[in-house]
Amino acid sequence: MKARHLQENSVRYFLEVVRCGSLSLAAQKLNVAASAISRQISGLEDRLGETLFERRKEGMIPTAAGELLAAWAIRTQLESEKVLHELAELNGLRKGEVRIDSSAGFSVDFLPMMIASFRRHYPNIHFRLHVTHAEEVVRRLREGESDLGLTFSQIPEENIHVAWRLQSRLVAVMPPDHVLAKRSGLQLSQLSGYPLGLPERPIMLRRLFDACCSRLGISISPVFVTNSISALLAFVRYEQGVVVASEMTVREYIRAHNLCAVPLVGQDLHGINIELNTLAGRSLPKAVTAFIDHFIREMDASPFISAVTS
Repeated sequence: MKARHLQENSVRYFLEVVRCGSLSLAAQKLNVAASAISRQISGLEDRLGETLFERRKEGMIPTAAGELLAAWAIRTQLESEKVLHELAELNGLRKGEVRIDSSAGFSVDFLPMMIASFRRHYPNIHFRLHVTHAEEVVRRLREGESDLGLTFSQIPEENIHVAWRLQSRLVAVMPPDHVLAKRSGLQLSQLSGYPLGLPERPIMLRRLFDACCSRLGISISPVFVTNSISALLAFVRYEQGVVVASEMTVREYIRAHNLCAVPLVGQDLHGINIELNTLAGRSLPKAVTAFIDHFIREMDASPFISAVTS
């Protein structure tokens, strides 16, 4: 296979079909005719001597060769963007951009504060923060749609590099005058009988909570379920309720609103990590590398982190 076979347009069209799963959707996104995309892909397959897609009723599914080409195309695209960013830095046109995907909890206070502290040192670095669930964070990293992913994780992910990891400590958040607020620690079973707020089931923390309850043989039904961490914390304030959360995601909110966080205890609750991830093997832009270094320094210097990991 010669490099000239991988012409820019044909690879770009191919990659969009991989992302969209169909010719028609890719055509809409690229604003070209579906027939033109089909011709480009057929030509690419002829030049490479490989079938890149299985044409099924449910859409275009990449073959093993297609997946290999897609991974190469994404990395090449990211490398090109990196070079352009660094050339722009040399010319003084722009200093860089960091694209972060995160689970909802980190977007309330934690990441905005971390970004603000970084921008005090590097005011010309721009940020884009996209909030989604853990599986989508991983997908977007793999497809080059983001630079960093901050989320909860229970198992290693293929082609994902862990730049930083912390074992998450779960807490029960409640008003300071709640009957449970003076406890030094709480078992899950002790939350039964109180108005409880939880995230929706697709969210990693909820899945851990449900799995722990199942292993312990207890049933706790929440009275309030949402995919919004802000709504959960408001539920605590207005309902005098209890919410289960990761301590790191809510600590600043707790301080600002005079709430109480009681650690949840028990070995069943120690199976989840907080991870800052990148795409494995990718050469990162300078702005992204600088933010990772800043993030790790801030976390290593935090007395909160010392308390959690000790």
